Formats: sequence, C-alpha cells, structure tokens
Amino acid sequence: MSIEALSAATSTTSTAQTTTPKGSKDEFLKLFMAQLQHQDPLDPKSGADMVAQLAQFSAVEQAAQTNSTLSELAAAQASNASASLSNLVGRDCQGVAGDFTIDRPGTPPPPLDLTATGPMKGASVVITGADGKELRRIPIADGTTSTTVAWDGRDTSGQLVPAGSYKIAVDPGATTASIQSRWHGSIDAIELTPDGPRLRMGGVLIAPSDIRTIGSAGQGTPS
Repeated sequence: MSIEALSAATSTTSTAQTTTPKGSKDEFLKLFMAQLQHQDPLDPKSGADMVAQLAQFSAVEQAAQTNSTLSELAAAQASNASASLSNLVGRDCQGVAGDFTIDRPGTPPPPLDLTATGPMKGASVVITGADGKELRRIPIADGTTSTTVAWDGRDTSGQLVPAGSYKIAVDPGATTASIQSRWHGSIDAIELTPDGPRLRMGGVLIAPSDIRTIGSAGQGTPS
C-alpha cells in the first residue's frame, strides 16, 4: 500500500474517532467501512480496537435514540402546556404591561389599570415601537393613586399603529411613589405563534408568563 493510501487511512481513522460522538450512526458506519478497506494488511487493527469502535457505534445509536425520545417528550409537554392555557379563555385577567404584539390594527387594546403607593405627579403612559421611538404619550391626572388609562391604538397623529411589536410603560415624571401598571381584560383566545403561545386580550397579544391575576369568567375584577 502506498504512503498516500496509508495517510488517507490514518486520517480516516482519526476522523472517525474524533467526530463520531457528534455525528450520526450512518456517518460512523461509512467511516468505519472506509477504515476497514484502507487499513494496512501488514498492521491490521487489533480485535480490541475493533470492539471498542463497535461499542462506540452502539453508544452513538443510543444517543440518537435518546435525543429523538427527548424531542418527542418536549413536544408533548409543549402541546399539553398550550392545551392547558385554554382554561383561561373567557376569564377576566390582569397582565403585566410591557412588551406586547398587535396583529389586528383597529381592534382596541385592553385598558391599563394604574395603581400607585402615593399621589402621582407629572406621570404619563408611553407607547413605543420596536425601534424604541415614542409613538404616543398619555398624561395621567396629578394627585391620583388609582386610575384606568385607555389607549385607542393610535399614534400622536391619530393614525392606527400597524401590526408589530410594541412596548407600553409608565413615565413617573415627578412621582416619587411606586407605580404598577397592568393590562385588564378578558382572554379572548390562545394564539400559537412561532415565539410560543400568546394570550389575546382585546387587540393585543401578551405572554402567558405576564398574567398576574385570574378571575372568573365575566368577573369585573380579578382576584
């Protein structure tokens, strides 16, 4: 056998030993057969080495089966979790106001409940786009500690904002008290999006993890 052939065989053997744990069983078999075909007949692989590589192949196959099983379990758990969210449909809920999605321009977002530990002064609700640009600012009356702010889904020029990702937050202004803001409305549907399940509350989609209170169906104030 030529030096080039021996070099190729050595390279193939090295590749099989270093890449097998991350490769598929089919790739391992191809490399294993190439190694057998190109081994030096004057210095063949020992029986112990062959057994070790076969054991390695078995480990690769078992790892592939384990990964497949884990993927199936993860998919089943995700499906069960999404199905369980259906119990929220029709329930009156409050969700943390922050990042949200609008996919139906013209459908009013739910009202925003604001509560503060003291009187608010110079505070306002601010809606920004995905780029951080301010789209709307709604002043909050001074001296209030609890109020509801309704946003009509329009920007400062009166135009409906397009479908997309947005953020709503409270600018405290001169307020020294802590202010809490929460969406308040009924869950209309569960949307299964590429980013995971989302809860439709009026004209916005919010993440299930943002829900903080859950009331009865049609209940005015969540408990």
